[in-house]
Amino acid sequence: MRAALVLRIHPPQVPRRARSTARLRDQVVDAVIRSGRAVSETAAAFAVSWWMVRAALNEASLLTLPDVDGLNPRMLGIDEHRFRSVRYFRNPDSGSWTRYEPWMTAIVDLDTGQVLGVVDGRDQKGVGEGLFARPLAWRLAGQVVATDPSAAFRKALRMWLPRTAVAVDHFHLVSLANQALTEAR
Repeated sequence: MRAALVLRIHPPQVPRRARSTARLRDQVVDAVIRSGRAVSETAAAFAVSWWMVRAALNEASLLTLPDVDGLNPRMLGIDEHRFRSVRYFRNPDSGSWTRYEPWMTAIVDLDTGQVLGVVDGRDQKGVGEGLFARPLAWRLAGQVVATDPSAAFRKALRMWLPRTAVAVDHFHLVSLANQALTEAR
């Protein structure tokens, strides 16, 4: 009996028209996902362009991020971001125009830089629902939350993370200090 010859076909390390190897792209994706590094930081560390790292992340078909509920983040960061320009929509019934500001709030683990959640809006309700959705052990593990001086965020934090210390983040602290200095002059 003859042994069958089995050929295993591996994808080429340098695909057609590619400027980087598959191994480099895998390492770049791994550096961004596992260590929570920013795309720009990873690009600088590997001496490649930001666009290459972004493209490698987009091409990665099976991104396996750790289960956020299984983590116990010690330090959290909460901040809002406008993800698109202001839009105006016309109400078909009344004919009036409504201004829509598309905001989202990101909750980040400050130790690793990993995004733990993104909630719609920038108010107490959205942040509160995002925190309430996490397990009790997750919420009790937090020691410090860095955020901007928003009354809505503080209200959600007092309700769902009552044992954590709240600190003003670096950006807003410097901004408030500059504003106070300008007013004092």
